[in-house]
Amino acid sequence: MKVLHAILLFSLAMIPTGRAVAQVDGAGTSLIIPLVSSSPSFTSEIYLSDQSGAGHSVSMKFYEAVTSPGGQHIWTCSPIPLAAFQTKTVTLAGQCAAAGLSAAVSHHGFVILDDLSVNKKQLFTASSRQFNPKKSGFTIEGYPIGHVGGGDSFSEVSGVKRVTGSLADPFNPPIQTNCFAATLDDPVTFSISIDVGTHDVTDPTTDTLGPFQMRRFLDIYSLAGAAPGDYQNTTVTFVKTDPNQWKNTLIAFCTVQDNIQSGADFRLSKNLNAADPSRFRANCVGLDSDGFSSCVTTPLATVHPTIDAAGQKARFLTRIYAPDVVNCALAGTESNVLQMQLSLFPPPRPVVAGGSNASSFTYNTGKRSAISGGFTELFLIEVSVRAGTSPAFPIDFGISCFAGNGMEEPIAVPADF
Repeated sequence: MKVLHAILLFSLAMIPTGRAVAQVDGAGTSLIIPLVSSSPSFTSEIYLSDQSGAGHSVSMKFYEAVTSPGGQHIWTCSPIPLAAFQTKTVTLAGQCAAAGLSAAVSHHGFVILDDLSVNKKQLFTASSRQFNPKKSGFTIEGYPIGHVGGGDSFSEVSGVKRVTGSLADPFNPPIQTNCFAATLDDPVTFSISIDVGTHDVTDPTTDTLGPFQMRRFLDIYSLAGAAPGDYQNTTVTFVKTDPNQWKNTLIAFCTVQDNIQSGADFRLSKNLNAADPSRFRANCVGLDSDGFSSCVTTPLATVHPTIDAAGQKARFLTRIYAPDVVNCALAGTESNVLQMQLSLFPPPRPVVAGGSNASSFTYNTGKRSAISGGFTELFLIEVSVRAGTSPAFPIDFGISCFAGNGMEEPIAVPADF
C-alpha cells in the first residue's frame, strides 16, 4: 500500500495543479465530523488516515451539544499522531478522557480535527461510525470544514418518517426522527418546519444557537407539534431567518431511529447552491436571479454586458463538470440580432454547442472521460452580432445558464483572450 501511495504521489505531481484528482475530495487539513457520541445507546469510533506521506499529529476538539446530558462544553482532547499513510482508530471517550470527559455520562456533539504541522499542509481524511451495543450502526463522513453549512439560507432533509409500531414486534418497530443543528464561528437564528409532499404539517419552530453550539431535537414530529399518527415521505426544512446571518454556517442533519434495535441512519441536509461561485446551478449574467434556480430574463439587471460595435465579440470564461447537460440562452429585447456559441477553452477551441444565428444552446458533455482526460475543463461562451444584420449599437444583453452539477460563474474576459 505504501508503494502504491508513493506511485500515486509521483503521478499526481505530473498533473497540472488546480484540478480535482480524488473520487470525492474529502481530504483536508481541517475536518468536521458532524455527530459523535458516547452513551449506553451509541458509541463513536473515529477513523483517521494520513494522505500526505509525512508523519504529523492531528488535534481533536469535541464540541458537546447544549442538549447533551453532559452539558455544553468544549473539550480539547489528546492529539492523535499519524505516521506516513497510517490509518488509526480512536474513540471519543478514550481520546478525551485525559481532558476530563467522563465515560459514565452520556455525551453527543461534533468534532473538529486539525492538522498540527507548522504550515497546516499535511492532508488527512476522517470518518466515524456510530454503533449500538449490538454493533449495528451507521457511518458519518468527515468533511473539509469549508465544504458544509454554507450557501443558500435554507436546506432540507427528505424522506424522514415516524412509525408508531410496537415495541413487542421486531418486524414493526417504532421509528422516530431526531434532528440536529450546529454552528461554527457565528451565531444563527433559524427555523425548523416539516411537511409531507407540498403540505405543511406544522408551523416553523424557531431557535437560536451561539458560536460553536449544537442542539438535538428529539422526535422532530412531537417537537413541531404534529398531530398523532404515522408520517412517511416527510421533508424537514431548516431556514436561517435573519438575512444578516445568511453568510453564517448552519450545519443541519437528521437521524431516523429504530426504537427496538437502536439502529439509525444519518442524513445531512442539502441545499441547492453551495457558497461557491464555481458551482452555481443557475448563472445569471446581466440578469437578476429568482433566488432559487432560475434567472429573471426581463428586464436586464442594472449592470449588464453590451456589444458596442460590429465585429466585436463578448467572451465569458466558465468551467463545466461532466457528465452534465448545460442550457444557456440570450436575454434582452435585442437578443434576436445576436448569436452565441460554446467552445472548449484550450486551443484549438472547437465549438461544441450553439453557433451561427443561435440564441440558445444545449450542451450534453457526454461521459467524463471524453473531456480532458476526465478532469473538469474551462469553456468559453462567445456572443457576437449575427451576419446580415445592421443593428444600432450598443446592444444590451444578458445570459442565463443552468447546469445540474453547477458551473463556474461566467466571467467576462477580453475579446482576444
